[in-house]
Amino acid sequence: MELRHLRYFVAVAEELHFGRAAERLHVVQPALSKQISALEKELGVLLLERTKRRVRLTDAGIAFLADALDVLARAERAAGRARAMGRGEGGELVIGFIPPALNSVLPPALRAYREKYPDVRLVVRELTNRAAIDGVLTGKLHIAFARIPFESGDLRHETVYEEPVVAAIPAEHPLASLPEVPLTALKDEPLVMIPRSQEPELHDYYVTLCREAGFDPRVEHGVTTTLVAVGLAASGVGIAFVPASTRVMARAGVVYRPLRDPEPRFRLAAAWRGDPGPLLDGFLRTRPWHAEQAPGLGEGGPGAC
Repeated sequence: MELRHLRYFVAVAEELHFGRAAERLHVVQPALSKQISALEKELGVLLLERTKRRVRLTDAGIAFLADALDVLARAERAAGRARAMGRGEGGELVIGFIPPALNSVLPPALRAYREKYPDVRLVVRELTNRAAIDGVLTGKLHIAFARIPFESGDLRHETVYEEPVVAAIPAEHPLASLPEVPLTALKDEPLVMIPRSQEPELHDYYVTLCREAGFDPRVEHGVTTTLVAVGLAASGVGIAFVPASTRVMARAGVVYRPLRDPEPRFRLAAAWRGDPGPLLDGFLRTRPWHAEQAPGLGEGGPGAC
């Protein structure tokens, strides 16, 4: 039994006339009659009573019609879902991100994608930078928003946002009274920094900046997230490097001050594997971050915590 047999039967059952059903199906009437007879033979039951004057459904035909309509409807839904998946308009898109992305490009990116692809289920996961990149490399994530630099392997990536790095300083610290903090002023200060064992590129970037300013950083506390770094700064145990957008996280006991000589930069990138497929391709086509970029995007150095 094939779907076309069901379609032929439904047409005859609804028209109760072989001629009209044949016209509706764009087939000749003898071929239609032959297909219905073959279907009845396969089922071993009479579905239609035919006379020269009329066609009517048997009890078996009435029961079979309900199921045939259900099967055809489900087949059409399945075909529709498959076509939607092929166009990137259905399925599940899994996105990883680090917390600073919530303060910049992620909300407008999700909003723009939702408006264009409302039937795609979005799964959004907050991760560390390394876990976000590993998730894309292993196929657990379609795309990740992570800070640069990172070891990308075979990944493609595109810078989506850039901003200065600022110092999160305990509110009672003398440096909190300055409008800007020279990097050299941190020479003897306890610093809060991501450990090298977790993100060697980012750790080395900060260490290199400090050494170029003439000192070895005094790293006394290792953290895995910006939120924890700000919390430790608010507790008075050290000074942390954080993206400027972190200032939206107003917290008692901490102030944010620009850094200079040099001014560190935070760069956020979207990272994905080489062949995005239709689902991710739809997300990449929206690219709302093109309108969100800060001045000078793509010209700054590696990013920050």
